[in-house]
Amino acid sequence: MTTTTDRIPTSQLVLQYPITLPTDYDMQIIRDRVRTRGSTLDNRAGLLCKAYCIREAGVAGSPVNQYAPFYLWADAGAAADFLWHGTGFDGIVRDFGRPEVRTWVPETRVLGSTPAASVTRAVLRVAPVPIDVDLVDAVGQLATRVKQRASDDGVHLALGGVDPSRWETVEFVTLAELDALDALNALDAEGTVFTVLHVSQPTAWA
Repeated sequence: MTTTTDRIPTSQLVLQYPITLPTDYDMQIIRDRVRTRGSTLDNRAGLLCKAYCIREAGVAGSPVNQYAPFYLWADAGAAADFLWHGTGFDGIVRDFGRPEVRTWVPETRVLGSTPAASVTRAVLRVAPVPIDVDLVDAVGQLATRVKQRASDDGVHLALGGVDPSRWETVEFVTLAELDALDALNALDAEGTVFTVLHVSQPTAWA
């Protein structure tokens, strides 16, 4: 059974900050970081979901090592508290410098039947909306795809959003196993595959 939210409150915000690391970087450092610190956001007020995503050079076709957490915030104020009020992101800045934070306005999000504790993979697909494509049609098709993704076996969360500063759409899916990933064909072979080390999902939604 999936749980769908068709009309998302406009205050919600999606963000991700990919941090690309040297190819010889020991990714066990990131794994240990998530193992020891990841649970601190398990009960974070204002957070709907955070997936602790990594890429490792040579794994699932990745050419890079990368730490790339992905967030769905219940409201922009909670995201602001995290980013610039010294309640989380300051640790990232201290350890890695200040990365660019990509943001999207969520359009559709659907919880699948797979629990957060079972998630091991995620796929992200960012695509431009061409200038000659109608926005209403493009976003409507995005919402339809997201709902279809959520119905696949092994899916925990499917989400779609829009970045109006670049006119790009985002699709993000968290999954239990690689066989579920294969079924999604890495979001039509255009997505970026991540390993998910932990999922914080402190607030359930209807």
